[in-house]
Amino acid sequence: MKNATKRLEKSPEFWIILSIALLFFFLRVPSLFEPDWYGDEGIYQTIAVALNQGRLLYTEIWDNKPPLLYYTYSLVNGDLFLIRLLSLITGLLSVVAFSLLAKSILKKTTGIIAATLLFSILFGLPILEGNIANAENFMLLPILTGALLVYRIILRHHQNTNDTPTIKLVSTRRLILPGILLGIAFLYKIVAVFDFAAIVIFIIFCLSPKKPTLSNIILFFKTEWRILATFSLGFLLPFLLSLIFFGSQGAFSAYIQAIFLSTFGYVGYGNVFLVPQGLLIGKTILLGIVLINVFVMRKRLAPGVIFIIIWLGFSVFNSFFSQRPYTHYLIVLIAPLSLLFGLIFTLSVKRRAIPTFLFICIAFITLNFFDHWSIQKTGNYYINFISYINNQSSMRQYYSFFDRKALRDEQIATFIDNRSGIDRSLFMWGNSAQLYYLTKTLPPGRFTVAYHISGIKPYLDETALALTKPPHFIIILDNAPIYPFPMYNYRQVLKIEEANIYERTY
Repeated sequence: MKNATKRLEKSPEFWIILSIALLFFFLRVPSLFEPDWYGDEGIYQTIAVALNQGRLLYTEIWDNKPPLLYYTYSLVNGDLFLIRLLSLITGLLSVVAFSLLAKSILKKTTGIIAATLLFSILFGLPILEGNIANAENFMLLPILTGALLVYRIILRHHQNTNDTPTIKLVSTRRLILPGILLGIAFLYKIVAVFDFAAIVIFIIFCLSPKKPTLSNIILFFKTEWRILATFSLGFLLPFLLSLIFFGSQGAFSAYIQAIFLSTFGYVGYGNVFLVPQGLLIGKTILLGIVLINVFVMRKRLAPGVIFIIIWLGFSVFNSFFSQRPYTHYLIVLIAPLSLLFGLIFTLSVKRRAIPTFLFICIAFITLNFFDHWSIQKTGNYYINFISYINNQSSMRQYYSFFDRKALRDEQIATFIDNRSGIDRSLFMWGNSAQLYYLTKTLPPGRFTVAYHISGIKPYLDETALALTKPPHFIIILDNAPIYPFPMYNYRQVLKIEEANIYERTY
């Protein structure tokens, strides 16, 4: 242990990586002090409180993501500072895991440092919404750790004997842990299935015979099926356990409907081209062409290059899967794109042209499609924070930078809080679920925002039934459709900006 510590102390690479981790830390610090302004976080906060008060996920409180994000929020009872702190700590561990992965793949110090620096900057800055405690922030660590373990296992135990790859049995058993890690990432967000698929393809390409004749392919799967089966079993295990848990609670169908069936609309959005899913079909074909070319060239490419190209292809496909321009979708692309950037620094000048061109193309396309943040706004983000902590700007100015409605929500919460001695139940018709968290209330039904209810008759009927026990307050916000439920015996008591607050009269 002492010898290892001394080696680290004498390693310039260690101190540079440590400095990069500190840079990431300081880039993320302002996120700890942001107001409660981001709609998705408001949903997660409200669900976290509901879980801690005994409601069952999906049947009594609802959203359309797998369960781990909500249970992560429930660990801190939805507290925004604490969940952002947990996201920051997870991010620091992700930087460490990525640097180890970069070291295994890139070998050269310049490439490792370049890749880790880019990863830390892109993940630390708010330009890709790394400041928001979304599922991507938490799923990245198990993905990186799982990828690191698989890459090391495959390289360490891969041997070629009579043109037929073999792998030691001990390595096969060890593949279950990285599979479980990818399975955990899947329970944060189902798009982790693309990272799982990329690693499976990498394993097949690395261990496949040099001559892909029919007999060799049959022999390959006869001898190596345990490798893929073990890794796949590890991946499926967390999901199977979640099925058992929700099934035992009578929520099996609600769980499946929420995380799978309710997401079909996301896939269809923006993918129409000649036919309903024409654009998605085209993207799948492009990914297939990339994979075929890598397979053909696999014996001329280093394993690290194969890994980067496959993972990058699946990650780009992942980011553009639904064609929705939500910036945090790009977080899944940060790691392979940073590895590609680091690869450029490990190659000779003559061989840098293709990866450099590829890097520029991907960066240009993605940053133009996902354009929520700009360089100027990112700079203003830190200026706004420094001005606020130095008392050079007011709370109103600080809150307004994120969303002017953040201050409105605080004012609404203050009004509700001051109505002491009465029933504080409320129903919010709008898309600011954080109002439930700020007012220390829960929705009367299982839905937290209007866009989960509006336009879906069964959900409208379900909410109407929940409102037969009328809440004391109804808050109608300006960012929602026309209020669809009766409002007998309610009177408007306050209007804060475009938020109308109604109070029950009996």
